[in-house]
Amino acid sequence: MTITTSIDAVGLLKATDLIQSARAEAAIAHRAGLHTVTMVVPESNEAGSQARRDARGLPVPPKRVVDISV
Repeated sequence: MTITTSIDAVGLLKATDLIQSARAEAAIAHRAGLHTVTMVVPESNEAGSQARRDARGLPVPPKRVVDISV
């Protein structure tokens, strides 16, 4: 399950990284014109979050994604 979120919700540094990654991915694909790239928003502390979820028996949260037109 994924949740599409706003680029504003991820913070300035992550947003910049996601946009640069989307542009690089689009350049590698060599497609002409405007198209949308879906980028997964990484968790802030994935290893620590995973350990806490495992200890409590919590389900894995849905992945957050951002759709970026490049």
